[in-house]
Amino acid sequence: MARPGLKQDAGNSDDALKYLHLWQIQAVRDVLLVASVAGLVWLGYALRAVTVPLLVALLVAYLFEPLVARLSRHPKLTRPMVVAGLLMTVGALAIGVVAVFVPVAVAQTAGLVRDYQDGRFRETAVKLSQRLPETWREQADGVIEFLPEREQDTDEEPQVVEDTPSQPTRRGGFVSAGRPAEVDEQRMREIVREELEQAGVGTESNTGSMHWLGVARGGARAAAILIGGIVQIGFLAFLIPFYFFFFSVWFPAVVRFGRSLIPISNRQRTLELIDKMDAVVAGFVRGRIVVSMIMGLMLAVGWKIAGVPYSIVLGLVVGLFCAVPYLGAIGVPVAVGLLAFRELGLADGGMQWYWILLWPTLVYAVVQTIEGYLLIPMIAGKATNLDPVTILVVVLAGGSIMGIYGMLLAIPVAACVKILCTDLLLPKIRAWTSGEASDPLPM
Repeated sequence: MARPGLKQDAGNSDDALKYLHLWQIQAVRDVLLVASVAGLVWLGYALRAVTVPLLVALLVAYLFEPLVARLSRHPKLTRPMVVAGLLMTVGALAIGVVAVFVPVAVAQTAGLVRDYQDGRFRETAVKLSQRLPETWREQADGVIEFLPEREQDTDEEPQVVEDTPSQPTRRGGFVSAGRPAEVDEQRMREIVREELEQAGVGTESNTGSMHWLGVARGGARAAAILIGGIVQIGFLAFLIPFYFFFFSVWFPAVVRFGRSLIPISNRQRTLELIDKMDAVVAGFVRGRIVVSMIMGLMLAVGWKIAGVPYSIVLGLVVGLFCAVPYLGAIGVPVAVGLLAFRELGLADGGMQWYWILLWPTLVYAVVQTIEGYLLIPMIAGKATNLDPVTILVVVLAGGSIMGIYGMLLAIPVAACVKILCTDLLLPKIRAWTSGEASDPLPM
């Protein structure tokens, strides 16, 4: 026989459910939370012109926070003074690096573009394809077709086609039997002029004015694009240091505010996990940035000694790729290819093929050895605590999902997931399998 109190309690609970607000239901709150996060991400992407400088400045403030905090402990230095001095020092170093390396990089890049447009790459590729086996030559010829040919000298006098009525030649789209090429070109101009006059375009003077008007419009459009790009770069160069100053000055207050939002019941455990993940992410990001810069300089100098063309540009670009472990290896075939193109284009034949393969590869192997045994232990340490196989797998997975951004984020995310699994999930699963807990999930 049921007690009357139980029926009364059930009635009270039913009445309470009737007056519950929508956001008081746990499932609805979870859905609203996920939707809010997705909406913030979408809004940040829609306003990326504003949010990107903010996020970059926040990341830089986060990376420089240990240095700023250490210098701020000095009794005569305040935090704004330290941040301002850091900005001036980094700005002076950046100007020095730009003054030293940018002219060389620009000159080598201009030389690379000039050699490509002049058809020198095509001529060397033709020589290289002649040395390949027959099975590879057809594929090489297909690649060569995409390379521009060397432009002929325009100072030569126009050639006159011999009078051979039995074999008429086609010049400029008109059949010419034994007449000079100039006649066909003159006839083509007359036909074009007649067509323009019939279409109501106007005379030759109007056509010339329209031509110059089109040229002026194209030049104005190109100048507007160039000026817009310069203004955008200058705007970012001003906004990022500006935001960085305030983010770095307010960083301790922001951290204290964020910690105050954590519930008191789980605050200690949550802060322990956050501190572990912060050490992993900060150590990896700071270490990889410094290591990649050093590797870029070493690769540029080493490939310059090995004789690789455009070594400064190539080394600095590959140094950027070295921010992601194992990604810098893509510079080895590029260096070998550039060296092969240069050596095969020489009149005396250049160095032997095995030296072409050996020198760029040897330089990269030496730099990689210095990174693994000297730079990483001194600068980054074993911050992520991930084995090489796991690093390679997560880098490939991140690249397949989000491209280069996924590669950059894959290792810190994997390290944080590993911390959550080892500290939260695995202990709960062990307790569940041993019968000490009824739920294998940590929450």
